[in-house]
Amino acid sequence: MLSETHQPFQPVSRHRDGPDGRARVGRAAFLRMLFDMHLVRIFETGLVERAQRGEVTGPVHTAIGQEAVAAGVLRHLGPADHVVGSHRAHHHFLVQSLAQTLPADWDPLTDGFPEGATKQLTASFAEIMGLTSGVNHGAGGSMHLRDASVGFMGSSAIVGGGIPVAGGLAFAHALRGTGGCAVCFIGDGAVNQGTFHETANIAGTMKLPLLIVVENNGYAEATRPEEVSAVLPLAGQGAAHGLRAAEVAGDEPGALTSVAADLLAGVRRGDGPALLEVRTYRHLDHTGGRTGSEAGYRSGDEEARWRRRDPLVSLPPVLVREGLLCDGEAEAVERSAAAVADRVFTAVRTPSATTPVLDPYALLRAPALPRFTADTGTADTGTAGAAPAAPPARLTFRDAIAEGLARALRGSDEVVFLGEEVGKPGGLLARSGRLDRELVGSRIVDTPISEAAFVGMAGGAAMAGLRPVVELMYGSFALIAADQLFNHIGMIRALYGNTAQAPVIVRTKVPVGLGYGPQHGLNPVGLFTSFPGWRVYAPADAQDYLGTLNSALDCDDPVLIVEFTQLYDEVYELSEADFTARLPLEGSRVVRPGGDATVFTYGLGVHWALSAARELAAEGISAEVVDLRALDAVATDWPALADAVRRTGRGLFVDPAARGQAIGPRLAADLAERERGVRLSCLACSDVQPVAHELERQAVITPTEVAQAVRRLVHDDVSDSKEAQK
Repeated sequence: MLSETHQPFQPVSRHRDGPDGRARVGRAAFLRMLFDMHLVRIFETGLVERAQRGEVTGPVHTAIGQEAVAAGVLRHLGPADHVVGSHRAHHHFLVQSLAQTLPADWDPLTDGFPEGATKQLTASFAEIMGLTSGVNHGAGGSMHLRDASVGFMGSSAIVGGGIPVAGGLAFAHALRGTGGCAVCFIGDGAVNQGTFHETANIAGTMKLPLLIVVENNGYAEATRPEEVSAVLPLAGQGAAHGLRAAEVAGDEPGALTSVAADLLAGVRRGDGPALLEVRTYRHLDHTGGRTGSEAGYRSGDEEARWRRRDPLVSLPPVLVREGLLCDGEAEAVERSAAAVADRVFTAVRTPSATTPVLDPYALLRAPALPRFTADTGTADTGTAGAAPAAPPARLTFRDAIAEGLARALRGSDEVVFLGEEVGKPGGLLARSGRLDRELVGSRIVDTPISEAAFVGMAGGAAMAGLRPVVELMYGSFALIAADQLFNHIGMIRALYGNTAQAPVIVRTKVPVGLGYGPQHGLNPVGLFTSFPGWRVYAPADAQDYLGTLNSALDCDDPVLIVEFTQLYDEVYELSEADFTARLPLEGSRVVRPGGDATVFTYGLGVHWALSAARELAAEGISAEVVDLRALDAVATDWPALADAVRRTGRGLFVDPAARGQAIGPRLAADLAERERGVRLSCLACSDVQPVAHELERQAVITPTEVAQAVRRLVHDDVSDSKEAQK
């Protein structure tokens, strides 16, 4: 899939309307576009009125004046194609709903409006209104719209946030050979976002079937492109990445729909991604019902000029003059749209109380897999009826990870592996001799150093049904992709009322004790557990890693798996059952029993705690060690933690992370709230992980420090007891 040739710079093509071009578009197409445009205009005008009456929750970003963009582009999409919108996406959402529910030959002058299409529009408008009868149960509201049944995969309230997602949808089309494509609508301000440039570059190198439509309405909120963009027209920035780029005026719908058709045809036949800049205008302010001149950043004369250019005003007389419409037909189309809108407005006039808003994390609280216990620790090994077990293999932790990933890639065509140099000689798979070179460039994708883009693409691909595994070289690099990780992938259930999942696995490593310094040494567990939606694990041994990976591949939630590089060279004897096991994604495990104090930890900390427990045993102190396993706030095994501290009366959280990034303090505080009267403490790494070994050794926990902390707990408890007896 990766292109071996560089895309030459292609100049931006500019397109204008004319009688011949409009004749080629034809009467039927213009009738339908006028209907779509009128319907969106009536809907959004009604929405503003409702917002002014206080009936709409949240901001209302209208596209009044921009309707021709959606009408001209989306009429060319089929049922297998995907659309991603921006925060200003009502027109995309409504027109796509019409395009996928009305027959292609539907005539607004002669045909009745189908009941099914009415229901679709009603649910769509109810969602925009934030009502529970909406397609996403009102969870998304005006800015977070989604209806996969019509191919509208979601709109993002983050400027430029949907571009990598659309790239991932296009990647899924390319990988599966569907012949479909993805269309992403953005505003002019989004061209200045890094996600635009990163995704345009990746899409160009992979020749993805992606069309980016830039609706240049002249203002990013109140800022003109001329003030903040060094390269104009904006389409030139797409051309700089090798995209076929075109520019057209939004008040020339014939040219707009023709060039959109041409660009989409090229995208589908494998010419690579394209960009269409449409110079349009929004009549109202960034949000709400006032105009931009009333807000003070543009003139009334400018607005009057653009109102005269409004396609709903300027187009019908031209079509009548050229014989494509008869007198009175434009008005009849408007009346037809108004009648449909009136039916929908009547249906959504009052909030519905029949459908409750779904709990966005209900599935997290009702796991499909059993909890981890001594009895279920090897659940679902997949070995029933198998041949006699082969002798155990002796593998390092690193090689066990590689073998698990290689098996996942062999086991399903839906599993893809993305990251920097994952298919290169120095990558995990190649270093262990497990790289399937036939998959490099298709399901094993070497990406540019563009974390925001390839992480977001993984999210889009997951929404299309793939099972992406993303490698972030180091946990620190999650910060570069934070918007895609936390505002998009992790938030996907909440954004769209539990109608979407993004089952992405992110694996990353933490080089504790290896001198990598603070910009590579972040343990991201605390970061990921601070945001909703992510399941978080840091397996302490190869068996737990393999069982967790296999279950994560079956899980519909995004999963972070953290690897501590200090454990990579640990050697394990692994049976075939270890490689096929699916361990529960909930529950902790006791890795060493004890009666005097309990040490709660995870990952590398388990090894520190076990070493300390052996040292303490020589002194007559019995320390229990509990591997937390599931580290996110929802899946934390609170019953087991509470039982442990009740047994020993003392608890110590050992967190292999900087204190400011550690989850131990939060867990300790939460457990103290639940179990009053228990002596608890927390031990965590220094806030900054320095490079110098001498300083790093002071920053990182040692087993001796763990033992000292337990001694203090035990001895202080004894002292308190003696004081109480006096």
